[in-house]
Amino acid sequence: MNLLTYVVYMLALPSALFAENIFKINISPEEAQQFLNNANLRGLENIDYASKTGENELPEARNEKGEFIYMGRVIDHPEEYVEEHYDAHQYHGQDGLGQYVYGYRDWNQGKNEKKDESGTVSGSYKYVQPTGRDFVAKYYADRTGFHVEDNRPAHLKEPATKTPAVRKAEEEHFKLWGELAAANGHNPDPFASEYQQQYNRPADSEPIEYVHEEPPYIPGPEETGPPRGFFYAFDYNVPLLRNKKEREELEELRAINNKD
Repeated sequence: MNLLTYVVYMLALPSALFAENIFKINISPEEAQQFLNNANLRGLENIDYASKTGENELPEARNEKGEFIYMGRVIDHPEEYVEEHYDAHQYHGQDGLGQYVYGYRDWNQGKNEKKDESGTVSGSYKYVQPTGRDFVAKYYADRTGFHVEDNRPAHLKEPATKTPAVRKAEEEHFKLWGELAAANGHNPDPFASEYQQQYNRPADSEPIEYVHEEPPYIPGPEETGPPRGFFYAFDYNVPLLRNKKEREELEELRAINNKD
């Protein structure tokens, strides 16, 4: 194998892994973990949208009234639409011991998530907003709670500023709430859960640090034998009805908003 052939082979390898259809059930935890580890190649940190494989005019189909029908929907002006096709993908695997991975990619969204042997869940997701800009978020959840980062501009992440009218309404609400609570001797909100009433602490009290304790897994009575896992991954065609004008407008917005 010469150098050029080797480079082409290595560049094509991830695509081949994506295209491979895998269906494994009732496998050992060790074998399942091998698939779970290889799932990182499917983009836990880098989500790609499904690739477009082609498009065509809407297939002719009319009902007894002469109306143009597409997948059960009446289309008044079929010439304004096009049928696009995408090579979507999804995968999911578990090792039978608590670890898992799963993810998918479609034409305008995708997600990947995994849970490791320590119980930490991490993942990322991405989708096209109506503005044409990609929203991307990465997150993890461990004993300290849920943590997330996204690509929104800094000014959009700041808490909303309360107007004087809102602050006044809040003061009046909590004043009345306190008066009713004192008169009734309990939380006046009939919809508050027992949990909310039990943990309703004064605002000036010290915050309680939350530390999550995962209860040990106890097999149910129907679960017998050693733990077993599974893994599947496959591609599938997704037909999509697109309005030509709306598609053009969205593509223009994406070109403007995703330059960075």
